[in-house]
Amino acid sequence: MWASFMKRIDSALLGSSWTLCRANKVLQQKIENCCVDQFKADPRLKCSGDDLKTMLTISIQSLERIENKAMGTLLGVAVAIVVFGATSGLLGSDGMLAGRCYAAQIVAAALLIVGMGYLFASGLLALGAYRIGQVFRPELSDHASVTDETHEKIVLLYSIEQNQRAATMRSNRLSASFTCLRNGLVVVFILGVLIAVAGVL
Repeated sequence: MWASFMKRIDSALLGSSWTLCRANKVLQQKIENCCVDQFKADPRLKCSGDDLKTMLTISIQSLERIENKAMGTLLGVAVAIVVFGATSGLLGSDGMLAGRCYAAQIVAAALLIVGMGYLFASGLLALGAYRIGQVFRPELSDHASVTDETHEKIVLLYSIEQNQRAATMRSNRLSASFTCLRNGLVVVFILGVLIAVAGVL
C-alpha cells in the first residue's frame, strides 16, 4: 500500500523519475551482465535465420521511433519554455500582477519556478531518450558465411534482447518526460487562472 502511494506521488509530482531510475538501473545491469553465451540454449534458436533478422530489424526500428518521438518532445518543450519564460514579465513592475495582492505575486512566482522546473526536467529526460546510444547488431565475423549458422542465430538473439532493453530504457525516459511536460502544462493552466482571477479582483 505504501509503495503504491509513493508511486502515485512520484508520478504526480516527480514525473515518475524515482520509478524510472529504479527500472533503468535494473535494465542497465542486465545489459552489462548479458553475454552471447547465455543464448546457446535459447528455444528461439529453432526460428529461421531470416525470422531472427526480421526481429532484429524491428528492434532497431523501435529504437529509431523512440528517438523520433524524443526529438519531437524536445521541440515541444523548447517552445513551451520560450512561451512560459515570457510570462515572467507578469511579475515585473509593468506586469499584469503589478500593484495586485502581494500573496498573488508570490504564488505566481512560485508557480513560474515550478512550471519551468517541470519543463526543463521534461527536456532533459527527452534528451536522454534521444541521445544516440549503442545499437546491437552482428558484426561481419558473426555472419553464417564466415562462421556457422547457429552462432549467427545466437548473436542475433543477443542483439535483439539487448536492443529491446535499450528501447525500454529510452521509452521509460520518454514516458517520464511526458509526465513532466503534463505537470508543467497543468502549472501553466493554474497560473493562467490566477492571472485571470487577479485581474478581476
